[in-house]
Amino acid sequence: NWQFPSGKAGKVKSGNSEAYETKTGYGHEEWLFDICKLVNGYHYGYIQAIGQHREKYEGEKFDISFYTINSAKKERWWLGEILNVQVVTGAESKSVFVAYKKNGWLGEMYVQLESVGADVDEFKKIAPELFCCVKFRPSDMRILEEPQQFSQKDPAVRSDYYNLKNKVGIPSGIDSKKFTFRPGATSKKGKSTATYRSQSRDIDLVHNRIQEQIFTLLKREHGKSSVACEQDTGYGTKIDVVVQSKSGYTFYELKTANTSKQCIREALSQLLEYSYYPSKERASKLVIVATVTLSDDSKRYLTKLRSQFSVPIFYQKFDLETNMLGSVE
Repeated sequence: NWQFPSGKAGKVKSGNSEAYETKTGYGHEEWLFDICKLVNGYHYGYIQAIGQHREKYEGEKFDISFYTINSAKKERWWLGEILNVQVVTGAESKSVFVAYKKNGWLGEMYVQLESVGADVDEFKKIAPELFCCVKFRPSDMRILEEPQQFSQKDPAVRSDYYNLKNKVGIPSGIDSKKFTFRPGATSKKGKSTATYRSQSRDIDLVHNRIQEQIFTLLKREHGKSSVACEQDTGYGTKIDVVVQSKSGYTFYELKTANTSKQCIREALSQLLEYSYYPSKERASKLVIVATVTLSDDSKRYLTKLRSQFSVPIFYQKFDLETNMLGSVE
């Protein structure tokens, strides 16, 4: 999330072996959104498209939009923008370097690099006047709460390597924020990733298998035109399974934790967000599907949530031996 280095995974590989991040295992931009380190009210960072041409941009101010590319899957994700980004001089960069060193922040960055196997010695060679090239106030950040995928053919983005580009607009569909029920399923074969934020972590294949079985069971019960798998919420997140009926939508969230309490803890916040964020009411029923039996304490907890807070939250066990769904509790 550009708050600290992520490690060598995802860095440039074939075709550009001389790329800095390939050799060192990190990129300077990986701290760009780490706004916990402020100097005189500003966060200082590095953007290579500016750093390589600092003399050209020194003293200027930009509103900069950001996107990222998953080159392995040819996916593009829109991140949002930062307003009033100011290009700093080498002298200011040097003074910021001194402040980072005094506050112990450089030491934190060294530890972060070491923890992901990046080249700390190479980072230490950076001249203080080249340490950062931009500054902005955290209040000027307009980063999307969930990065949104857009087409690589979208005319809003022209891919010029390491150059600033004049903005012509935002990609189509960004910030549409509309829940539109679409029956059917997104195919999941082998290792996969569900959302942008989990792209570096393989999705649990057991979860995928169970999700497909639940989808099949619910199609048999409600009809294929009434069931959706990996349903987009309109806010950059996806619901495991959705069933449409005369009484409204039922959202299902699958969890594979070892206890019902843990399954509820993990699923409840997701289901509430899917249904109500920011001030909607999309679902008439929320169901946590888990592979473990609902404990007596957990059952009383869900009853309390329904009676006192009117949250339509329920629990349904999926039996791994019979591949069947139990009764709703």
